[in-house]
Amino acid sequence: MKLDFQYIYFKMSKLENEFFNNSKIGIKSTDHIIGLEAFRKSLEKNYYAEVSIGNYALIKESANLILDIKCNFSLDESIFHLNKIKHYDGILTESSPEKTISFLLAYSELKKLNTISIDISELTISLTDTTILISKIYDQSIAEQAENIFTELVKHNLYYTKGLNETPFEMFIPVFEEDTMESDAKMKNIVSDNNSTNDYFGFWGMYYDQTEEAAIYDLNTKTIIHGDIQILSESED
Repeated sequence: MKLDFQYIYFKMSKLENEFFNNSKIGIKSTDHIIGLEAFRKSLEKNYYAEVSIGNYALIKESANLILDIKCNFSLDESIFHLNKIKHYDGILTESSPEKTISFLLAYSELKKLNTISIDISELTISLTDTTILISKIYDQSIAEQAENIFTELVKHNLYYTKGLNETPFEMFIPVFEEDTMESDAKMKNIVSDNNSTNDYFGFWGMYYDQTEEAAIYDLNTKTIIHGDIQILSESED
């Protein structure tokens, strides 16, 4: 049975022209963000990557960061690396993050340097064979759940790659079932941060080279189902 899904992701690039040319919609400048270049360089050094950062905040008193991290690694190489990461200079406790500690320390330092509100709206990780797009679903959700997301990427790798036989060329984290988006009120819940950590770990969207239609990976059953993904933007509020 084919199921319909909606992918809730406020993809700013689709609004780029209107957004950048209308000061009432938002600001593009990052000049007011203290330490942003040091943050970028830290990510590049620790993840052997090229990093670009955009800001799509609605007001100058805040920063809504869009991070694009480009790594010259395949998904398999990245998974192998994530599995080999050890404790960070003895700083970590049993419950502390290992896979994302460098990212979280740099992000924490960036926030400390600024008096404005800073959050991450989108995180795109571009590998040689796939692109992973992670969207914010509540306040500070990406920073808070990054470690768990990467842990689940490792844990479920065998299943969403169809037994390591097919790597999706795009992965969307998370997606939501269409029947959970029954009204405008439901959409406003996502915009208003009324979501939970569990929403990251229900369904992920996948696109594979061999099929034109989207696939939905169910983390709970470790199965792939086919359906439709609808990308929504803030212009649809």
